[in-house]
Formats: sequence, structure tokens, C-alpha cells
Amino acid sequence: MVHASSEAVHLGLIVSSKHIRSILLAGALLALTACDDLGLGLGDGTEKSISEAVEDAENPVRQALAGTGTVADADRAIERKDFDLAYTILRQYLVVNPDDDAAKLSLARTYLGRSEGRNAQTVLNTLSEETKESPRAKLLRGLSLLVIGKRVEAAEQLELALAEDPTLWQAANGLGLIHDIEGNWDEAEAAYKRALRIKTDSATAYNNLGYSYLLQGRIDDATEMFSTSLALDPEPVITRSNLRLALAAKGRYADAIAGTDRENLPQVLNNIGYVAMLLGDYESADTFFNRAIDESPVYYDAAVANLERLNTLIDQPAEASPVTRVGRSVGN
Repeated sequence: MVHASSEAVHLGLIVSSKHIRSILLAGALLALTACDDLGLGLGDGTEKSISEAVEDAENPVRQALAGTGTVADADRAIERKDFDLAYTILRQYLVVNPDDDAAKLSLARTYLGRSEGRNAQTVLNTLSEETKESPRAKLLRGLSLLVIGKRVEAAEQLELALAEDPTLWQAANGLGLIHDIEGNWDEAEAAYKRALRIKTDSATAYNNLGYSYLLQGRIDDATEMFSTSLALDPEPVITRSNLRLALAAKGRYADAIAGTDRENLPQVLNNIGYVAMLLGDYESADTFFNRAIDESPVYYDAAVANLERLNTLIDQPAEASPVTRVGRSVGN
């Protein structure tokens, strides 16, 4: 994901690859203000499924059963990140209005919000030729490509969208995510700051910029960005989790744990233990890993694996230890 030693010293591996995706993509998805899988009843996106939707629209019984929600209602649900409600509204709406491009764009946003990049692409492929070439369609296409890991194609679409509509801050944010994944820190920072010039109150862009700083080991800068993001929007769990990582990297373990609910305590303790291990604070790492195991209601394999790794590092001569400072890369 970013250049680092074989020991993966950057913070992205604190929990698991799933955690990395949740942090980086969440930024992407939050950033686009809405994106999600277009499961509005178009099936697999083939011509047959679209024809069936048209037939349904001509069926008076089906029309009577169709919902009364509008695209505007769905968009408001998307802004609240209530993607299930948006999906339900749009699925019903498109049965009766199968050619409505605005509804399809909203459905693509909904799919993206649910991290369903391929479904978003399927819906985007059913747009009219004119709408397919619009900046917003290119934005959503780029984000869907990013979600499924096609970064080169994603960057091309996002660059085009931003060139054609400089107000699309989500495109700049998406480019920042791509540069982060590739370890291009200067380009990532520039992209996030461009997003923030367009939308100065974007909690998402502040969070993503903070995570980029965290990956680089710029802990003070990361802490500032996460705090700013939470001041703008105190709800996102991911941003709060990132702030805990930054506080732990500063050695402020008590502050990093403060306010954690019982359900999330094992994961928080494991993450803080990993940060402590990266910092060479083996005694604290041992304490946190064991607490994570004790607090978990089920067998916590990640914490057990981290504890085993810690014991291996403790047995090594100091000069042979592969652990380095948080966010720093080795041999690059």
C-alpha cells in the first residue's frame, strides 16, 4: 500500500488489511458524499434485466405497488449516509422510471456508499450516452474503479472529472487516496489540500489528509487534522479511531483509550499495543495485547498473533530488531 520494509512498519497494518481498506476507502466513500451499489432491481445489468424493469413499469399492478419516494428523497438519505433507505427508494422509483439518469446517478452513489463498486459500474453503464460523458458520471466511474482496485483507470476518470468541473472536491479527494496507496506523499497532500480549497468544511478530506500524515510519521500534523475533522463532524468512528492511533503514536496511551466503549475496547487495545510495539515500547505493547485478549468475548486471533510477534522481537538483539519509528520506511 505504501512503501515500507518487509516488516510493514507503517500504521496501515495495525489491525489487518480489512482495517486498512476501511480507513482508506471510508475516506473515499465519505468523501464522495455518497456512493453505493445500485441494487435497485436492475439485476446483473444485462439488457434482459433492464427490459424486465421496463415491462414492470408498464404493469399497472406493479405501478400501484411502487413507492412514492422521489430522487430528492433518496439524495437526502444519501447525505445522511442512510444508504439502505436510498436504495429502497431508488429501486422502487426506477421500476416506474427506468430511463431516469438522475436516479441512476444517485443509485451509483448509493452503491459506492456501500462499497459496491462493480454494482455502481453496472448502473453507470446504463446511462444515456450524453450523461455518461458528464463530469459527475466520470467522478462516480472513477470512484467505482478505485473501490475495485483499478487505480490507473480511476485516476484518469477523476482527473477528467475535475478538469471539466473544478467544483468536484470528491475527485480531488479520490486522487489523494490513490497517491496515498502508491506512497506518493507530496501528490497526496496536494490533492487533499485542493479538495479542501474547494470544500473548506470537508471532514472527510481532513480525515484523509490526517491519515496520510499518519502513514508518513507526521504525528503532530495527523493529530491536528483528525481533531479538525471531528470538530466538523463528530460522528465518524473511523476518524475517532485514527485519532486514537495518532495519540498512541505520541505515547499518550491513556488519551488514546479514553472514552472507548466496551464493545470496541479489545480492538482499540490491540491497535494501541501495535503502535507501542512499533515504537519499541515492548512493555506497554505486552500489556495492551494481553488486555485486548482478556477483554475480548471471543478468541482474538489478531491480538494473539501480535503478542507472539512481540515475544519474537523481544528475544532479538536490539540492533537486529526490524521495528522502526511509526510511519517511517526502510531501505527505500
